Formats: sequence, C-alpha cells, structure tokens
Amino acid sequence: MTDAIQILLTAVITALTVLLVIIGIQLFLVLQEFRSVLKKTSKILDDTSRVTHAVAQPVEEASSFLAGLKNGFGLIKNLKKIFENESR
Repeated sequence: MTDAIQILLTAVITALTVLLVIIGIQLFLVLQEFRSVLKKTSKILDDTSRVTHAVAQPVEEASSFLAGLKNGFGLIKNLKKIFENESR
C-alpha cells in the first residue's frame, strides 16, 4: 500500500516539475518577445518625435515670418498715417 502511494506521489511530483519547467520556459519566451516589442515601440516613438520636429520647425518659422510681416505692415500703416497728418 505504501509503495503505491510513494509511486503515485513520485509521479505527481515529476509531472508537476515538468509542467513548471515548461511554464517557466514559455514565460521566458513571452518576456523576451515583450522586450522586443518594447524596443520596436521605442524606435517608432523616436521616429515619430523626429517627424513631428521636422514638421513643427517649418510651421514655427512660417508663423514667425507672418508675425514679422504683420508688424512690418503695421509699421508702414503707422508711418503712412504720420506722413498724412504732417502734409495736412
């Protein structure tokens, strides 16, 4: 009777050990895949940052240019008013 229990216990422990080893290997593979996905995501975010900067730079420069043009036209308008007032 005790021999049967010992054999059953040994079989159960062996089966659990094999299952835990398989689960450990699968977990390691999943974590390795997750790491590669995180690296790819990081590269995508870096590329997105570069593209955003490349797009934002010209827009910012155009905005500054238009603000300068507006100031220039305002100056010309004020000078025109001054000269019109002096000629009267």
